[in-house]
Amino acid sequence: MHYIQSLLSFIEGNRVLSVSFSLLLLIMAGMVTHLICKFFIVKVIRKVFFSSHKQGVPLDKDVRLSQKLSNFVPVIVVYNFLQFMPGLPENLKVAIQTICGILFFVYLSIFFNEVLEIVNNSYSRKSKRKNHSIKGYIQIGKILVHIIAAIMILAIMSNKSPAIIISSLGAVAAVLMLIFQHTLLSLVANIQLSSNDVLQLGDWIEMPDRNISGEVTDIALHTITIRNWDNTISRIPTKNFLTETYTNWQAMFSSGARRIMRSFYLDQKSITFVNQERLQAMSQIRIASESITELLDGRDISAVGDRWFMQNGITNLMVFRKFLTAWLAQREDIKKEMYIVVRPLRPSPDGLPVEIYCFTSSIFWADYENTQAEIFEYIYAMARYFDLQIYQHPAGSDFARLAQPRAESADVRPGGPQ
Repeated sequence: MHYIQSLLSFIEGNRVLSVSFSLLLLIMAGMVTHLICKFFIVKVIRKVFFSSHKQGVPLDKDVRLSQKLSNFVPVIVVYNFLQFMPGLPENLKVAIQTICGILFFVYLSIFFNEVLEIVNNSYSRKSKRKNHSIKGYIQIGKILVHIIAAIMILAIMSNKSPAIIISSLGAVAAVLMLIFQHTLLSLVANIQLSSNDVLQLGDWIEMPDRNISGEVTDIALHTITIRNWDNTISRIPTKNFLTETYTNWQAMFSSGARRIMRSFYLDQKSITFVNQERLQAMSQIRIASESITELLDGRDISAVGDRWFMQNGITNLMVFRKFLTAWLAQREDIKKEMYIVVRPLRPSPDGLPVEIYCFTSSIFWADYENTQAEIFEYIYAMARYFDLQIYQHPAGSDFARLAQPRAESADVRPGGPQ
């Protein structure tokens, strides 16, 4: 005991050793506090914040929060322990207090950023709306935390009130607006997209101008990430979704149906009024016979003259349209409670377009394309049974057939080849 008192008195008498000893005590206090926080505070966090989990299972949230707390808690201890070191010079005390204040707000901002990240992850896993993202709001929260921390650090370094720092920022507000203009625009866009529910995670969107068509995989503050169907990744600025045109196909998935709106072209010269002979041949087709009976309004075909068909405007195209409408309605892969329309459109040099408008009962691309293919393959094959011709531009074989009779006649002319 006598030796310890002698050592202490010797240290107090030597100013350099006294300052070094005080600094050593401060460093040891900080290290011990850091170790205590790192190894024991995880249990406190689990008990307070995650008490519903099993105690024997380590949680990633526990470790992440305890690591962040173990950083700034020792700073508080060192700052308060500094008051019991009267031997330190005043300038050194002020420097250590300033460093502790800066580190405190740096570690505190890191801690709150970690808390916000945990909130975002928990919301994504537990929310009933799995496709809804709050990542943009979380990033705004992180920016605010960093701004507040920066203001407090400036106040500590300049030894002024934070209110004075904030009031002085008004002079550079225009510069800040210019620097953060993209952030502000992205914030407004993110709020509008989230509040109006026009874009969510998992939506299929299409932007033809940018050659983008794929699924939304991430909605952040500044960018929206899209995985295209060819597995490429596209990132579009969030603000562009307020100024550019895009198509969101999610409503189609929600309805459980996918629209077919496609035309085939008929040769207009093949459209004529029906007669008894043609109608008799058409009535041999099962579904067509029902459509013909409906058009005749119960009359017998043999009792109706050809003039009656002309006077009532019954053409082979009309019978074909009625037949196709009934045939589409009896298909299991077509939604019967939605529109089923077969209609002629405005004639063009390519012929008379006849549009098929209906909805498939499957929203998946492969099923949709298969149904559409079956419908139009059937139409192309059935048109001839209604004395209708599918129009197409003349091909090389057509010109070859036109040229063939001329070649044969040339061979039998006098003086020609025998």
